[in-house]
Amino acid sequence: MRIEGGEKKGFIIKVPKDIRPTTSFIKKSIFDTIGNFILNKDVLELFAGSGALGFEALSRGAKSCIFVDISRSSQKAIEENIKKLGYENKASFIKSDAIKFLRNYSMSFDIILADPPYDYENYDELLNYGYLRLKENGIFVLQLSSKKSLKLNSFSVYKDYVRGETRVLYLEVKKF
Repeated sequence: MRIEGGEKKGFIIKVPKDIRPTTSFIKKSIFDTIGNFILNKDVLELFAGSGALGFEALSRGAKSCIFVDISRSSQKAIEENIKKLGYENKASFIKSDAIKFLRNYSMSFDIILADPPYDYENYDELLNYGYLRLKENGIFVLQLSSKKSLKLNSFSVYKDYVRGETRVLYLEVKKF
């Protein structure tokens, strides 16, 4: 998996064997959509897998990224990639379930990137806790099966993109 843009463009990151990485086409679409918003922002990548989205955000100027995944192989790969890319002062990995992390940590973020498994069932909790962790005018980028429909409650849809089996929702938070 290659970083597509920014200061680390062209770097190849290690990918665990047991994950379904975001395709280059979907990754490009995501960063074409949120690219201008990334600069100096705090990012959270849930279900991080290889960390491809978070590393892309850091390469494009994000201030920080926390990677969260329950998998030991993801932890190993992401921690290696953090060192390899020189992001020790900007990035960290937390081994946790996504919902547990959102529920137990009080940090807030400008951008949440989430790519849960397509058979994931806890979208309501994920969105509710994610909403609480986003800063005012934050963006939640959620990848899911194109066959899945959701109740979005407090979010407004900035963009709803479908390509083949993948749907990417760009959800905005308007807090007053």
